[in-house]
Amino acid sequence: MVLHEAWRRADGSRVPLSTADGKQYRVLYSGMPGGSYGPDFRDAVLEGDDGSEVVGDVEVHRDSADWFTHGHDSDPKYGRVTFHAVGTKLANDASTARAPVVNSLGFEVPELDIGQLIDYQGKQTFKRSGGASSDNVDGSAGAWLDAMGDERFALKISSMRMDVERFGPDLALQMAIFEGLGFPRNRGAFRHLAKRLPWAFLAGCVRLNADVGDGRDGGSRLVARATELLRWGAGFSERPSWSPVRRLAGDVPSWTAASGRPLNHPKARLVAGAHLVAAWWCSGGPLRQALTAIGDAERSSNMRERYCVGDGALGAGRAGEIVVNAVLPALAAWAEAGRDDALYANALRFYREHPSLPMNAVYEEARHVLASRGVRVGRLRGARRQQGVMHIYRSMILRPRVTRQLNLGHRALSS
Repeated sequence: MVLHEAWRRADGSRVPLSTADGKQYRVLYSGMPGGSYGPDFRDAVLEGDDGSEVVGDVEVHRDSADWFTHGHDSDPKYGRVTFHAVGTKLANDASTARAPVVNSLGFEVPELDIGQLIDYQGKQTFKRSGGASSDNVDGSAGAWLDAMGDERFALKISSMRMDVERFGPDLALQMAIFEGLGFPRNRGAFRHLAKRLPWAFLAGCVRLNADVGDGRDGGSRLVARATELLRWGAGFSERPSWSPVRRLAGDVPSWTAASGRPLNHPKARLVAGAHLVAAWWCSGGPLRQALTAIGDAERSSNMRERYCVGDGALGAGRAGEIVVNAVLPALAAWAEAGRDDALYANALRFYREHPSLPMNAVYEEARHVLASRGVRVGRLRGARRQQGVMHIYRSMILRPRVTRQLNLGHRALSS
């Protein structure tokens, strides 16, 4: 724990650290703590003595041999590890030659000596000051976060526009919403599931297996039918006997079982997906439902309520994230394509007015790093500024060289 905390506090310190072959690196960003799954720190940014920047994961151990003892050399989760940070002093003479540290792909992982970050008593030798600043984000800081939040929204619109042009509006929105169902390591798998069960196929299944004598109401039957389809497409069950096709396109998604809350397990998330599919069957599809929702809503929170389905299967927090990150960008992209200025203005207004979203790891990490650099961000009101903080993390903290070239006052979207 001492080494982990010392590495964490070295964030932005630019204290030179050496590898066994004599190269030196400075820690521009120590990376996001990885938790219990995979490397200790993700997406760290280090600067070499030649001015180059290296981005990747970092695994911290006391001794070099721990890499092999813990089986990281054969574990694909450690394939992006850029540096193996060790607390014992590295020797660079031939008399103490060691087996090179390699990953599961057979590539050598450089080892970084971080012993100098702690003294002989095990205490950290470097502590970074957070600077004197206020939690108040009014004024220029608030305008900066608003601008960054708008820029993140603009990028999502651009990405969604490409998906709309390639896949059509219904599948583009379905993929984005399904992505929002999964916790981070399963977002790609949920997007792939949407491609295996696209709306064009799901729409043809609404009247199949309509057994009116099973004792359930129409809504329950729709959810049960959608659940069977999703579990089949996800690889968790066999093909429903009533399916019009015998096999689906593409491979079964590769799932990561959640190590925390049971509700994060992909099987649990599929229940929320089934309720959404049932709602699309009743409303005419993902795009039609979204257009109806924004047309009926007086404020952004009304749209969030439309996606709170299944008596808690999809709660307000997750529904809000889906509205902000999927539904509103998709509607704005559709409005751009059709030159619908009123729809675009509504999507932008609802985005800017949307209430705060639940905290997540990226948001908390961005606040931590900004505080270490003298910009303290308190609990923000509104999703727009929260999105701005996360955009700062993605576009600046992880890309220090680009950061120095950015105009921080730039507004990506017009009022």
